[in-house]
Amino acid sequence: METKIIKHMLLAGFLSSTAIFGGGVQAASFSVTGSLTGDPRTANPDNLFINVGISVVDTVASWTVDVASPLHPNAKLDEFYFNLASSVNPSNVTFGGFSPTGWVINNPASTVGGGNFNPTFIFEAVDPPGNTNNVTNAVDLLFTATLNRNWTLDDFYSAAALQSTEATLPAGQLGAHLQSLNTAGCSGCSDSGFLVGNYTRDGGGGGQGSVPEPSVVALLGMGLLGMGLTRKSKV
Repeated sequence: METKIIKHMLLAGFLSSTAIFGGGVQAASFSVTGSLTGDPRTANPDNLFINVGISVVDTVASWTVDVASPLHPNAKLDEFYFNLASSVNPSNVTFGGFSPTGWVINNPASTVGGGNFNPTFIFEAVDPPGNTNNVTNAVDLLFTATLNRNWTLDDFYSAAALQSTEATLPAGQLGAHLQSLNTAGCSGCSDSGFLVGNYTRDGGGGGQGSVPEPSVVALLGMGLLGMGLTRKSKV
C-alpha cells in the first residue's frame, strides 16, 4: 500500500508542476473593437464609417483600421487618431508592421480637419505624402503596437474620451479625418470630414487568457495528496 501512496503523491506533484509551468506559457490574448462615425456638421458630408479591430497576444496589439463608407467610393484616410489609458506610457510603445508602407505614428497627435474641434489625441497615424499607399474602402490600414509588458483590456477601455468644443461633434477615444468625399446633395460642403468613436466593450472580443494563481495550484496539489492519505487510513 505504501507504493500506492507514493504514486498518489508523485501524481499530485506532477499535476501541480504541470499547472504552474503550463499556465506560465499561456497567452494573454483578447480582442477589442471600435467604431467611428461622422461627420454631423452641416458643412461636411455625412455617412462616414470606420471600423477598428485590435487583436492582442501578450505584448503585441495588431490593429486593423477599415474604412467602410460605400457612399463615398473615393474616400481616403488622411489621419487616424487614438487614445490609450493613462496606464500606458507612450514612450513604452513601439509601432511597426505598417501596411500600406510609409505610414507612421506620431506622439502627441496634431489634429487636422476638425475645425474648432481641436482635441489632443495621444497618437496619430499619418498618411505618407503623395498619392500612393492610400487607405481606402478597399485597402485597410494595418500596424502593430508593442508594449513593454502584456496589454490589458483596461489599457484600451479606460482611455480618455475627448470632449468636443463643437456641440455637433461628440467626445471620443478614437478619431479620423477622411478626404476626397462625395459632396453630391451637400451644397457648399467640404470634401473632407471628421469621424469620432470609441472602443466597443462587447464587440467581438474574446476573453483574456489567465494564468492560474499559485494558491489554486497549491490547493490542487494538497487535495490530491489528501486523497492519497485518506486511502492509506482506510486500509
